[in-house]
Amino acid sequence: MTNNNTQSFEDMMKELETIVQKLDNENVSLEESLNLYQRGMKLSATCDETLKDAEKKVNELMSEENTNQNGDTEKVNSDDK
Repeated sequence: MTNNNTQSFEDMMKELETIVQKLDNENVSLEESLNLYQRGMKLSATCDETLKDAEKKVNELMSEENTNQNGDTEKVNSDDK
């Protein structure tokens, strides 16, 4: 298992899926189950944070674009007068 800081979002999701499959389908010891669960929770939290950051960036970009479009529209309207 690798460090979250060096893993891409996609790699973390793959690892999380693997953990879920192991917990669901394999006969694992209680200790290993706890370790897998703990790792899965860390991955889940990191993925959630990554998604929230991405959503925030998209919202900021959309807001900037809306501001730019409104500014362009006002410019065009003022030029017509």
